[in-house]
Amino acid sequence: RGPGGACVRQPRLCVCMLLVVGISVCAAFNLDTSFPLLKMGERGSLFGFSVALHQDLKTESYLLLVGAPREKAEPNVPANHTGGVYTCPISANQSDCRRMKLIDPSESHVSLDMWLGVSVASQGRPGGRVLVSLCSDWLIIFLLVRS
Repeated sequence: RGPGGACVRQPRLCVCMLLVVGISVCAAFNLDTSFPLLKMGERGSLFGFSVALHQDLKTESYLLLVGAPREKAEPNVPANHTGGVYTCPISANQSDCRRMKLIDPSESHVSLDMWLGVSVASQGRPGGRVLVSLCSDWLIIFLLVRS
């Protein structure tokens, strides 16, 4: 007899064991449905495509880093859509996010549709660096930005 013989003789026991193992392996993610945090971006910018929590040591507060890979270019940047990354305080105000200045308008290598902010991450430790990625012509580039 093989190891599956017990399941043939006692199928209820097998189902219970599978449920216990399945439930113990699953991990839950706690979402606050009573008091959600809503932040708004420009329509069509894919604001919220990527989100990370970051601690700012200057203000001793936590911020959300929010990517908007289809955001319009900043003024004086020679492109229509470059993407963008925003810092948002954790507050009830939906429109208090500020765009991070990541592109130098004098640089000539700025390209259209570079998907800046397609992913964002915080280094994790308090005051760590911010990791921002962009995707241009199937090449993914990572930028380290001091917060």
